[in-house]
Amino acid sequence: MASQGVSLSSASGAELCTLRIRKESGSEETMKNKRGVLRVLLITLSVCLVGAVVVYVLKREPPPSAAAPIQARLELATGDVKIEQGGAEERGSSGMALLSQAKVVTGKGARALVRLPDGSSMFLRGDSDVTLSEGQISLGKGEYWLNAPPTDRKALVHAVGDVSVSAVDSGLSVKLKDSAAVIYVARGMAIVTGKGGRVEVNAGEQATVKGADAPRVAPLAFWDDWTGGMADFAAGGSIPGAGTGTIYGVDDGAAPGSATRKLEIAKQAVRAVVRNGLSETEVDQTFFNPGSRDVEGWYWFTLPNGASVTGFAVETDGVLVEGEFQEKKEAAKNYGTTKATGHAPAILEWVDQSTYRARIFPVRSGKTRRVVLRYIELKPVVENVIEYVYPMGRGEPVRIGEFSLSVDLGKAGESMKIATLADARVEQGGRKITMRRSGFTPRADFQLEATTADERPPLRVSRFKAG
Repeated sequence: MASQGVSLSSASGAELCTLRIRKESGSEETMKNKRGVLRVLLITLSVCLVGAVVVYVLKREPPPSAAAPIQARLELATGDVKIEQGGAEERGSSGMALLSQAKVVTGKGARALVRLPDGSSMFLRGDSDVTLSEGQISLGKGEYWLNAPPTDRKALVHAVGDVSVSAVDSGLSVKLKDSAAVIYVARGMAIVTGKGGRVEVNAGEQATVKGADAPRVAPLAFWDDWTGGMADFAAGGSIPGAGTGTIYGVDDGAAPGSATRKLEIAKQAVRAVVRNGLSETEVDQTFFNPGSRDVEGWYWFTLPNGASVTGFAVETDGVLVEGEFQEKKEAAKNYGTTKATGHAPAILEWVDQSTYRARIFPVRSGKTRRVVLRYIELKPVVENVIEYVYPMGRGEPVRIGEFSLSVDLGKAGESMKIATLADARVEQGGRKITMRRSGFTPRADFQLEATTADERPPLRVSRFKAG
């Protein structure tokens, strides 16, 4: 039994040894298989990652970028007016965009009216020149009249040699005469700073600064108004400008003769589509009634010159309802009937060639009403330049809670050279231009110039569908 036990023990040891070797061999093969599978997975994952990166790079939208900034707009040019910009000189024409470092030169007897980015207007006298740069206007020679509106942004600096002039809500003459800066203020106040000191110049006073001397300020009994009466008028006006709707609230229950109240603009979104000089602009506004009583809204909208209305809609109970064209008397009758039955009607009426008005009832106390108006414009493409202008900042200043603007140039925008306001951004590689501001008081027009790379045929017919 002992020998059998020994024999059995020896046999068991051999078998265990054999099993152990087989198990170790199997483990090595399993590990090799696992390593192979892992290697394949890693290679596959790497290929997928590389592919994903390539797809992302190819399909991702380029980040927003700034376009060449438009510093001003030449609104009026009479006589010999020349523009030097981009290394070239050209004859000035009304509506021309002026880029950074542009120089405006007026010949003898000529006049030029320039609208600046802060909303101020500059009227150049003959035999003058100014250079436009970011945040500064430099007078090389001559004289100009400046109408500076109120602003919530940093005012432009007007440089006359080594002298700087800044003004807000003012009207003043800026002149360079015999190497001296001469500043006359007709309205408001201007701050004049030279090497010899800083002074405040009030209405009816004139400051003279020469070299390093201290500025001299003295009352001026008579000023030769060469502007043709422009100095008699304040910048802006009491009527709304083109491109922005305004609602005046009328309280039917108020005492006779009570003044209307202008409703606040809580939100304004401007969306434009531009194709080959043809554009449709949608102005989407949300008005807020801050009063304690419901009112009937009288909506006024002034179109840019040459534009035509293509659509009008008012939001009612959360739904944007499109308007329909009706004969004027019939529309007025339907409005009165609908209002009397307690519903929420709206009617858009043509006033003159550029003005429309609408009656919107009701605008609840502490509530909002949304109004959308669309219009179409056609501007010729001159020398491969497509121009789009959305008028802002004309008339009485209006504060907008949230403002946004987008211009869709389509696929053609990817190959265009774009110039626009410094506040705007170029997105989607040139397909779209956007601008966003909060607590915004517009002071100057939105301007866009897009230059196409290819030559246009002498005649082209475009078909456009509104909406």
